[in-house]
Amino acid sequence: MPRPTATTFLARFAGLAALAAALGAPAASAQTPAPPASAAPQTYEVTEVTIEGAADANSESLARQVSGLRPGMRVQLPWDPAFAEAVRNLYARGNFSDASVEAGEAEGGAVALTVSVVEQPRLGSFTIEGVKSGERDDLADAIPLLRGRSVRPADVERGRMEIESYLRNKGFRLATVDVQQRTDTDGRVALTYNVDKGERVAVASIRFQGNDVFSDGTLRKQLANTPEKRWWRFWKRETFDEDAFEEDLASLVRFYNDRGYYGARVVRDSVFFEPTEDGTRDLVVQVEVEEGPQYAVRDVTFEGNTVFTDDQLRLALGIERGDTYNGTLLERNLYYAPDHTDVSSLYADRGYLRFNVQPEVTVAPGDSLDLAFEVFEGEVYEFGDVRIAGNTRTKEHVIRREIRTVPGQPYSRQAIERSIRELSTLNYFDPASFGQGPETAIDDEDRTIDLVYNLSETSSDQLELSGGYGGANLGLILTARVTFTNFSLQNLLQGFKGGLPTGDGQQLSLQVQTYGTRSQRYSVSFTEPWFRGRPTPIGFSLSYSNSNFATYDLGLASANVFYRQRLKWPDDYFQTGTSIGYRLYDVGEGTRTRLPEGFSQEVTLTQTLSRNALDNPTFPRAGSSLNLSFTVAPPIGESIQYHKTDFDAAFYTPVAGKLSASVATRAGYIGSLTGDPVRFQRYLVGGTLLEASSANGVGQGIGRDLVFLRGYPAESITPYRDGVAVGGQILTKYEAELSYLLLQTPQLSAAPYLFADAANTYAGFSDFDPSELYRSVGVGAKLFLPIVGAVDISYGYQIDPVFEIEDGVRQLREPQWLFQFSLGGR
Repeated sequence: MPRPTATTFLARFAGLAALAAALGAPAASAQTPAPPASAAPQTYEVTEVTIEGAADANSESLARQVSGLRPGMRVQLPWDPAFAEAVRNLYARGNFSDASVEAGEAEGGAVALTVSVVEQPRLGSFTIEGVKSGERDDLADAIPLLRGRSVRPADVERGRMEIESYLRNKGFRLATVDVQQRTDTDGRVALTYNVDKGERVAVASIRFQGNDVFSDGTLRKQLANTPEKRWWRFWKRETFDEDAFEEDLASLVRFYNDRGYYGARVVRDSVFFEPTEDGTRDLVVQVEVEEGPQYAVRDVTFEGNTVFTDDQLRLALGIERGDTYNGTLLERNLYYAPDHTDVSSLYADRGYLRFNVQPEVTVAPGDSLDLAFEVFEGEVYEFGDVRIAGNTRTKEHVIRREIRTVPGQPYSRQAIERSIRELSTLNYFDPASFGQGPETAIDDEDRTIDLVYNLSETSSDQLELSGGYGGANLGLILTARVTFTNFSLQNLLQGFKGGLPTGDGQQLSLQVQTYGTRSQRYSVSFTEPWFRGRPTPIGFSLSYSNSNFATYDLGLASANVFYRQRLKWPDDYFQTGTSIGYRLYDVGEGTRTRLPEGFSQEVTLTQTLSRNALDNPTFPRAGSSLNLSFTVAPPIGESIQYHKTDFDAAFYTPVAGKLSASVATRAGYIGSLTGDPVRFQRYLVGGTLLEASSANGVGQGIGRDLVFLRGYPAESITPYRDGVAVGGQILTKYEAELSYLLLQTPQLSAAPYLFADAANTYAGFSDFDPSELYRSVGVGAKLFLPIVGAVDISYGYQIDPVFEIEDGVRQLREPQWLFQFSLGGR
């Protein structure tokens, strides 16, 4: 390169002087000589821009682009502002530790420029010492360092701060991080973050200032994510999380607002260490609040409403003059209530898609508040095109008959929510595919909303193949059962010309069970959920069993037909049903059952009234189900006679996230129509059908109503007559569960739970005592596998002793743990 002329040096000095002034360089750099005042500036055209010092072509291209200098541009010599701008841009990019611009010999109105750069060192590797491997992986993703990229001091410091922040949220608030840097033989930089985590620090104390209305203990409960360390919570790490603490402060203010303290606020908060007597330090959280007065509502007004009157909107709002102000209640009743009684639902369920309401709270004299609501109703929208996508097996008419969003009808938010619920109850689709609702496309010009239900098919058919050994009396037990939940009789009758026999939403179940040549059972059932295009399920079931053992000779044939109808009042969650059943018993001589020998027959008529508003048929988390049934077996000829009434109910409510709680109850009564003893229908409590089959042989369930109670053996809770379990005519049962939906995928769904149960059955009203119950507690899990279906596993503790029969001897069973397994739920 030719020796620089005076002009070259002047350009360089001018650029450095401008850079020093812009970046606030130290005094030594600020003393760079400025261009002499006598030098008259001349304008030149740049013919060439050369980059020096770049490590590779990519760095050269970057420096050229960032500098902004290019051939063809015109600059002034000995100094041009573009030189200082170029150097400033190169420094700001962060990839270069030094930069300068030099002008070559100016000849004939042209000049060549040279941009010299010194690159930041590139990263060869970085490691984090002093943390666990899992923590190291988490931190490696958070630190803004990439191998092969320039090592900028700001990135190194940010990495250190990320490590400290991560450890603080883990409870290591005293952690320190030291950064070591070395240059390897290849010129690349190796970084090591040496971490000293120190001791984990928990919140020792939470202190409040300024609170007079509520005690410190009450306010501490509002900081759910920031608990104080307690010795008895040894299983939980009480770490301090700054983000969670901010949420707690918002919850604290909301707690005050919901109790009328509209002006309450957090004045200040602080987190600090406090020395203790033993030389350690405690982490203390201090919160100062300003409670202010308690406000009552003085006036409630609406403006802009034409569809509904002020009184109708006040009724939906649920806040009257004189009520204590409640922020959460106001928000829920204004924007969304689960039962759709809020103000927004009044409009959103009648087509007002663009409805909006803005509340304005004004403080009035006398610790009062005026609530004014500005209502924007908008226009009525209709459902436009409603499409269904993703259904590969289920026919479209099966899906369309379940959805409530009909083209041409006014838009309704509740109709969309109800459609999602109905689709989920089919169990044909992955709930995740439509959990967020259908895709929407809004046309404001035509005032229509198009919907697309994107579905993902999942099989809910069930296949059970099981075997076991029932001892010397029963021998090998084999069972095969297949249930098609989305069956198509039409496809089957067409000889599969219409495809596989699936897609019409019908249910078909076939079962065969055999105990060798001595006992067989066969059963078939079929249900058409939409008879003649209406939601009126009809169906039938047939079964036959024959058993011939040394002390057991029994045949049973049964048939049942049913018809159900959806009601519109009180709401369309209600359903009524009617069924007619027939059973023929053939009890051989010497058979050890509670049934009379010879032929007996039973004709039953059952009427049911039910309401099912559960959000999910398999793993409900919200809603309720109620069922009332009345069965009568009239004494036609020599037929078995009795009447039976059953009522069961279950209520589910979400607690937090995927955690939900439920309570359930069942009550029943079996009586006589003629005054003669009822011999063919009794309640026996305890165990599952699988346990009853093993304990009582092939006669399980015949002439009896088996009621499952976790923690107790099969049929262990029953009145006795002459030392023989005869079953009860009155039943009471209670259940309580706390369940967590751990997993929900097309392949497997699982929900572990805690339970507390209680039940009993009584011989009659003479010994009925609702306080005399057999109790149990324990843990369990509900599972759902597409092939097997619903499975319930429980490990329960029997609290109260019961009698049981072993080898023909009645003896007391003391409280103990019991593992139980049930197919098809309970």
